Amino acid sequence: MRLFTIPAEQTAFSTKEVVAITGMTKDALRYYEQQRLIGPVPRNHNNYRQYSRQNLERLQFVATFRQLGLDLKLLSGDGHIPNRAQRIQELSSYRATVKKQIVQLQATDQFLAHKIAYFEASPNH
Repeated sequence: MRLFTIPAEQTAFSTKEVVAITGMTKDALRYYEQQRLIGPVPRNHNNYRQYSRQNLERLQFVATFRQLGLDLKLLSGDGHIPNRAQRIQELSSYRATVKKQIVQLQATDQFLAHKIAYFEASPNH
């Protein structure tokens, strides 16, 4: 999963455009919508999905969480738009989770470095 950039000049995006921008499949987009991970997706007069910038910003969170192996349930909600204080609290919570992962990864890195050094120093193993 790659991170993506939202085109600055656009405010509404078709499913085809979102697939091209995010690299996600149409099925994945529908799943994330059904799981309430990206908020409500408006429809146009032909009943086609028209993703908003906010939907794409939420998809960035989904992509980031998937890339980091974080639980997507942390992103689920009732689709409401949080106020500033709620957004800060939400982002602080995500950051705390990432910091815990960093500590775990650093410990794993130290363990592996120790094992590599051990095996390099012991030619019989």
